[in-house]
Amino acid sequence: MKSILFVIPWKASLINCGDIDVSQYIERAPENVVALATYLNAQGARVEIADLNRTLLSCKGDVECCLNLLKQQCQRFNPDIIGLSFFTARFEYAADITTYLRSVFTDKTPLIIAGGVHPTLLPTITYEYINFDALIIGEGELPLAAILKGEPLNQIQGVFLPGQDIPTAADAIKNLDCLPFPNWDLLDKNFYAQPSYLISYTQLNRVMPLSFSRGCMYRCNFCAHSCFLSARCHSPEYFVEMMRLTSKQCNVNSFLIQDSSVGNFKEEWSKVCELLISSKTNYNWWANLRVNQVDEDFLRLLKQAGCSKVFFGFESGSQRILEKMNKKITTEQCYKAAELCHKLDVPFYSSYIVNYFGEEEEDLRSTEEMILQTCPTSLAINKFSPIPGSVDYNKNEDSIKPYLTSIHNWTTLGMLLSPVLFGNMTSERFDYWFKRLKALKNKINNYEDN
Repeated sequence: MKSILFVIPWKASLINCGDIDVSQYIERAPENVVALATYLNAQGARVEIADLNRTLLSCKGDVECCLNLLKQQCQRFNPDIIGLSFFTARFEYAADITTYLRSVFTDKTPLIIAGGVHPTLLPTITYEYINFDALIIGEGELPLAAILKGEPLNQIQGVFLPGQDIPTAADAIKNLDCLPFPNWDLLDKNFYAQPSYLISYTQLNRVMPLSFSRGCMYRCNFCAHSCFLSARCHSPEYFVEMMRLTSKQCNVNSFLIQDSSVGNFKEEWSKVCELLISSKTNYNWWANLRVNQVDEDFLRLLKQAGCSKVFFGFESGSQRILEKMNKKITTEQCYKAAELCHKLDVPFYSSYIVNYFGEEEEDLRSTEEMILQTCPTSLAINKFSPIPGSVDYNKNEDSIKPYLTSIHNWTTLGMLLSPVLFGNMTSERFDYWFKRLKALKNKINNYEDN
């Protein structure tokens, strides 16, 4: 079987970063790449990961140094295939890395392919800017295994080649329990497991991310999470064992559960909690939860099983905006979820989106009121940018495209830094409200654990 080197492009904030306190480097360990590499290794492939976030940080932000170390790894490992996985926020850096890799191999160039959210959702745009040999559409396990076995690219479902018209998604793994447990030794696990502010703004924690499920049962207009992933989950027994092995391998007892909502599979997650309680584990974990899935018994069970904080996407204090988002929740449910958290002493993180379509000052005033009345433990204020693959992007593509004239602008869009205002107010009034809400966020987060 052939060999593959996974390359994780760096993020913008690390370029020319100099000496920084690594505890301030807030980045989740790339669980998806580690899991995929583990699967392919179990199938018989030689596998390595080039984590260019970690490498660039060690080079103090010197891109040339980082690329030189990548070259050395390529020369040592001599892969048959190089695979890049990236979001839109790293589009231009994936291009820089691919151009460099093409210059490194003077005799026989490995097959250079890409997968992940951006290539899956924007395959044609990806080819316009980057000379990949192939793209993987959807989940990567089955098509990558076929490529590594030497099957013809044009006969593998999920492989999209240059010049083809219509991409077809790969078959998904139906039974997630058939996957091997992630082997965290494939990257610098100690770097990601070291104390950081990943799950708290004021306290250091050793934490690793884990996923119980894939996909989402909802389709919020601003989100692309469910557009190519069907919703499935592990068995509770498998997941608890994965927590145990990750805890042992990485020397952590804190986990960030990456599911869009643990309430999507409420019965199964309740069983996870029961297993954690009965086995008397000392794990603590942080999880996403939709407000329409909250009730007192479930929240009490989460806390008893080690849940140290829940994340709620309140998104707006305006019911009108929530309906435009197709969020499928009510402001009443947001207030009720916060009330239950305070009653049971469960810390919670609430997130809001501003600059949404048709948003007016009164909507932002309602958001401020919800923040003040619900008193979250920690808070996020996010400026809206239409994400490729989302309903909002697809419906408003014509108004967004004039801005997307370069790969840098695409990257900026992926970083949620679009300069376009979508609300019904002047830029001066939006800036006033954005600064006001961000100041409120900073005040709350500075006292998170007090």
